[in-house]
Amino acid sequence: MRKVLAALLLFISLCSIVILAVGLDHGEDGNTSADISYNDDELQELYHKYNISENDIKFAKGQLPHYLEGTVLKSDVRLIVTETGVPPEGMVEGEDYDMVITQEEMLAIEADARQRYNETYGVDPSNPKLDEVYGYLLPVGEVELLILTNPSLAFDY
Repeated sequence: MRKVLAALLLFISLCSIVILAVGLDHGEDGNTSADISYNDDELQELYHKYNISENDIKFAKGQLPHYLEGTVLKSDVRLIVTETGVPPEGMVEGEDYDMVITQEEMLAIEADARQRYNETYGVDPSNPKLDEVYGYLLPVGEVELLILTNPSLAFDY
């Protein structure tokens, strides 16, 4: 009797998983989320509508330099960040690390780098305008609309 109950429970669990997987792949209208497609003209129209620049596209594709490039935070310097700017006990400068900064200094370097990047490229690295969905670079506002109309996208992309 226990084996029958265990087999039945296993069968019900597997069915639930299959039903859940199918539910995540299909929207309420029965279309799979992979059915989303855009041609070049539609993408250009969306980019115009959401004021997406060439640099926004390059940033999303990873074709622009990292915003921390040229700072101590993205360098060969072995850096330690501490609350006080004092290295941990037992660590030797030049051997274990090259430089120590405070968390406050690190945040200031990041903020300055973001501002300079935005001034140079017109892109805010902390607030990108594009998100990739099934290989398409879509404006964040459009992705939000897609998720509202097809909630399964939130799990898929």
